[in-house]
Amino acid sequence: MKNNFTIEQVCEFWDKVADVYDEVNKKIGSAHYQRFTESIKYLNLKNGDKILNIWSRTGNAIPYLKNLADHVEIHNLEVSLKMLAKAKEKFPIENFQLTDLRKFDFNDNFFDKILSLETLEHAPEPLALLSEFWRVLKPGGRLVMSLPPKTAEMPLKVYEMFFKNHGEGPHNFLASKKVKKMLEETGLRLVLHKGTLLFPVGPQKMQNLAEKIIEKMQWTPVKELGIRQFYVSEKPII
Repeated sequence: MKNNFTIEQVCEFWDKVADVYDEVNKKIGSAHYQRFTESIKYLNLKNGDKILNIWSRTGNAIPYLKNLADHVEIHNLEVSLKMLAKAKEKFPIENFQLTDLRKFDFNDNFFDKILSLETLEHAPEPLALLSEFWRVLKPGGRLVMSLPPKTAEMPLKVYEMFFKNHGEGPHNFLASKKVKKMLEETGLRLVLHKGTLLFPVGPQKMQNLAEKIIEKMQWTPVKELGIRQFYVSEKPII
């Protein structure tokens, strides 16, 4: 599967928004940071784990990861040079590298855990990216991904009409059936699929109520309406 955009176009867009990225996301508030608080529930981090954080943007996931376990080894991969520079300013002792979202400079079976937040939808070749996740993940290792569903395209357009946002740039929001099929094709075993953020904006009480509703409706199509979907997968031990 190939999308109709290139990694160069993806990099160009995120370079343009690098200067406003953190500022805009602070204004969004809990809806942005929910990706970190929710995803770390499923990582099952252990002391000494090697973690791939892709793509890392300005490094906001790092404190969440380090609070979970001691002596974790985090490798942060980023597509944008300007985002990478911002991240290095914030976290000067951390390890950041550029990536093309296709091939990684790591040996097979290298990582214990992979965290991929809002990444797959921006990959020019998403199946190639998932295959690379499988390659560098240890048998028994875990991949935690978040990404918007196909149904998020219209809500995103409505949101951007009324609120300031950094935008999504080149992307292809994927239906959950497509994501699950690609995971299966690459040999990754799905452990959990969860829909979240039914109402990502508005009064906090309304957001909290919406989350309680979608939490109870995970077995129904309502799950697909959450604008952030989580997929937890493992590489089988053969």
